[in-house]
Amino acid sequence: MAKLVDILQVEKDRQEEATWAVVHLYKTGSFYSAYEWSAWLIAVITFNDEVRMRTKDRKPLTVTRIKMANSEETFCRVGFPLKSVEKYIPTRLSYDAEDDKHIVISVELPKPTDGTEVTHDRLAEAVRKWKEAQPIKQPKDKKDGDPNEDTDRQPEPGQPKPKPTKTATPQPATTATGGGLIAQIMAYPLTNSTPMENFAFIERLKQQIAAIL
Repeated sequence: MAKLVDILQVEKDRQEEATWAVVHLYKTGSFYSAYEWSAWLIAVITFNDEVRMRTKDRKPLTVTRIKMANSEETFCRVGFPLKSVEKYIPTRLSYDAEDDKHIVISVELPKPTDGTEVTHDRLAEAVRKWKEAQPIKQPKDKKDGDPNEDTDRQPEPGQPKPKPTKTATPQPATTATGGGLIAQIMAYPLTNSTPMENFAFIERLKQQIAAIL
């Protein structure tokens, strides 16, 4: 798997016209990731709002802009499950596998409606403005330098969510505040509480009972 610095360099080297409409996808676990110019091609060109609204779930593609470690520079990334290439890149023209971790897909760039020519500077400016519009998300306890690390604020699609960490253990009936479960029930102002407060109280009782059983 290529290092992040090498991936970002590939995205910067877009001067040749043959590279303007090329999407580089990198396999990380059970999903593909695209960076910078490639991420822009997916988010703006191949999976734009018009295309997205024709999909079944219509969920927007999450774009993550991450600050590099020990630097003011940032990079953007998008990711999706391996089986969803057709969904996010429905207009692919060609498909090549560089290796089992890196695939290259060519797509079609839309022609300007004003009759002007597409140029590298014009596309690079569009990518820059799109990137600057993305909010910066700080990764927590992760390494920016390795694409295998999950640098997003949320698990990638298809990945299990982390289990929440328990911060407190419910007290058993014999030691619970107020003298136990019975004391709590007798002291609770049921008629003066809202339905949501009652629901929350019942949930707390269930947790304490579960700790006893």
